[in-house]
Amino acid sequence: MQQFDPELERRIRALESTSNDVSFTPLDWFLLVALGIVFPAGFLLWGWPW
Repeated sequence: MQQFDPELERRIRALESTSNDVSFTPLDWFLLVALGIVFPAGFLLWGWPW
């Protein structure tokens, strides 16, 4: 089995540690939905030829 560089493994472990785990806040969820779903759908409907 191929071994990765020890520095790379250390960085991966640091990223996967639970101490660095950050959850989404309600504002984050609102922005995610607004920018990813609501605004694109609104622009599609706005530009759609009726």
